Amino acid sequence: MAMTRNDRFKLKSQLMDSFTTPEWTWEKLMLLFHEFGIDGLEDATAPSVAEIVSGVSDAMLAEMYSIVFQVDAAEVASVLEGAPVAGSWKAGYVRLFISHSARHKEFVAEVSSELAVVGIDGFVAHDAMQYSIPWQGQIEQALGTMDAFVALIHPEFGESPWCHQEVGWALGRRTPRFAVRIGSDPEGFLGREQWPSSVDRSAKEVAAIISSWISGLPELGDVVSDGLLTALRDAGNYMDAGAAAERIASLETLPDDKFAELDRIWLANDQLHGGILPTRAMKPFYKRNGRPWPPTGAHVT
Repeated sequence: MAMTRNDRFKLKSQLMDSFTTPEWTWEKLMLLFHEFGIDGLEDATAPSVAEIVSGVSDAMLAEMYSIVFQVDAAEVASVLEGAPVAGSWKAGYVRLFISHSARHKEFVAEVSSELAVVGIDGFVAHDAMQYSIPWQGQIEQALGTMDAFVALIHPEFGESPWCHQEVGWALGRRTPRFAVRIGSDPEGFLGREQWPSSVDRSAKEVAAIISSWISGLPELGDVVSDGLLTALRDAGNYMDAGAAAERIASLETLPDDKFAELDRIWLANDQLHGGILPTRAMKPFYKRNGRPWPPTGAHVT
């Protein structure tokens, strides 16, 4: 089973969150660990639960996850190994499933377009699906491979059984989830939390709310920065280049390897090194991080 660092972190984090609930007594934890051959937990020098979970193999992690969350092990493997249907996701972008009422598909498509500028690929079922492939399978594949989930709660949202199933899928997978109230409140489990209201806000404003939430998710740190760099690389006009650069500049910093990649992207895309808007964002970001400006070999602007 090929498991990425992001997959591994998600599964281990969700296991640890579950183990801190009252349901998981120490006796029940010992019973679970004994099933996996992890003994000696009564010893004073025994490793902590976090150390145990941290050290398990990928195969054991997936099996343990399937037991704790009562899902089929094959389903866990499918989610981790399954590549999205060709064309469903943009390579290198954050994978965001957008659940919505079909009545508002045009507005949701605009939100998705705005998100793409900052490295977030919003799956909008009516737009992203390939007609030669069974549509339900495409939705399930997107739900099974998404990094995050957002529900846009228009008044018609609660009338759609499909929207409710999509929410249930996100809750069941414990995917990072978010909702935006656009004229209505969410029902069921999603209604337990207070979500922002965006009545009469533009698609760009709604996209900004969603992207700010995604940027703050620690479990998606690498995915978010990779998506931003990909969006910057793909920027085909100065407006998109400026928007992606501003979002990157809103980060505190980047690891050295990602700064090196940013240097290469800056040099390769003339919408960047020749643009006022991206330069206005990037120059102080580089200086704040003690990086030479402009990147080596770049045009000075």
